[in-house]
Amino acid sequence: MSRNDVLKSVALTVRSRMKSHPLRIGISGITSSGKTTLANELTEILQGMGINVIRALMDDFHNPKTIRYSQGRTSAKGYYDDAYDHNSLLEKLLKPLGPNGNGYYQIKSHDLALDQSIDLPPVKANRDSVLMIDGTFLFKSDVREELDFKIYVETDFEIALERGSKREKHALGGLENAKRIFLERYHPASKMYLEECNPDKYADLIVNNNDLDNPVVICKER
Repeated sequence: MSRNDVLKSVALTVRSRMKSHPLRIGISGITSSGKTTLANELTEILQGMGINVIRALMDDFHNPKTIRYSQGRTSAKGYYDDAYDHNSLLEKLLKPLGPNGNGYYQIKSHDLALDQSIDLPPVKANRDSVLMIDGTFLFKSDVREELDFKIYVETDFEIALERGSKREKHALGGLENAKRIFLERYHPASKMYLEECNPDKYADLIVNNNDLDNPVVICKER
C-alpha cells in the first residue's frame, strides 16, 4: 500500500474509536522515527473527514533547562529522566480531555526557544474532537494511561540516525556533531525507553516507517 492509502486506513480506524469525550491519540517512537510527520498527516486527513483535531506536541511540555540538563548537556539518562514535565502534560492537557475531565485544556506549558513557562487561558474542547499528540517518551506508564488510542512508529535506529542528523545539522552545529549528539544522548535514551516501557506492547497500531513511501501497519488485538 502507498503511504496515502496507509494513512487513510489508519484515519478510518481512529474514526471508529470515537468516544463520548475527545479521543486522545498518542503517537510515540524513537527520536527521528517520523512520528511528528505521521501525526501531522493524520491530522490533515481527519480534518478532511470533518473531525476537529486538537494538535499537540509533547515538546511543548518540556522542563526548563535547569532541570532537563541537570545530569549534563549530553546525558542520555538526563534526557530520559528529566526532559519532560509529565505533571503539566497530564493536568493541563490529557486529564481534562478524559472521561472524568471538564474539557478545558491548555495546549502547552513551556516555550522551548525562550526556556520560559507558559500559562495559557484554558480552551473548551468539543466532545467529538480528537487530540493528536506525539512524543518520544509518550508511553511512559503515567502518561499512557491517559491515552485512548496509541500508535507506535517503528523505525530502525540506523535509519532514524541518518534522518535526524540531517534534519538537525544546522541546529546542532553540523552533520557530524548532530550524529554525535544522537549517538550520545537521544538514541541511548530511546533505548532506555524501549527497554523499560516496551512502547510497542501497549500500542493499538504499529506503523513500520523504515520506507517512508511504503509504511506497513501492524494491527494488534487488544
